[in-house]
Amino acid sequence: MFRFLPAIVRILGWAILTVLGWLLLARLVKQFVHIPAPAFVAGFLNSRFRRSLQPPEQVVGWMDIRAGMQVLELGPGPGTFTVEASRRVGPAGRVTAVDIQPEMIAKLEATLQAAGVTNVTPRVASAYELPLPDESADRAYMVTVLAEIPDRTQALREIRRVLKPDGLLAVGEFLPDPDYPLRRTVIGWCRQTGFELVREYGSFWHYVLVFKKRAGVGA
Repeated sequence: MFRFLPAIVRILGWAILTVLGWLLLARLVKQFVHIPAPAFVAGFLNSRFRRSLQPPEQVVGWMDIRAGMQVLELGPGPGTFTVEASRRVGPAGRVTAVDIQPEMIAKLEATLQAAGVTNVTPRVASAYELPLPDESADRAYMVTVLAEIPDRTQALREIRRVLKPDGLLAVGEFLPDPDYPLRRTVIGWCRQTGFELVREYGSFWHYVLVFKKRAGVGA
């Protein structure tokens, strides 16, 4: 058995280097091209492996979503966190899930149908023109989405518009994402658009930052 150990170590080493190389290449490309995660990666986004890295119960739990709330999810993908959010708002609440890609919304609808979820409204829309009235959302959240948006300032201002005065914005990230930003980067983006950090959870690899609307700042 031990005579095979050097070969196993070499194989693992090359596998790790290959993964790191692809991540580095993806990050370099993303510096010049900002696009949402394509629909063909939906299988990974909602896979057991992804859920082990970012457990939906934990992530959504950090967002303080409660029964009866009106919740906005931006960039839901195939519904990795949507079903858990819908469970927490209950029958008296509603989740509006907005994605710019019709293909991703179709995958989300399939997930919701399979799970028997009826309190989620999937919408194809831009982050710059959210299909919600002013000050109508108790919570807004996005997971591995903010860094993919070309004009983050405009998107964050639009989220400010739809959040209630006491509403909260939650931004989640995890390191395997090629667009992964550091905490301080996300905090800076949000501060520039009138948000104030109130809580933070997780680790370097996987975190959620929770913000409130800073008083005296216009939409």
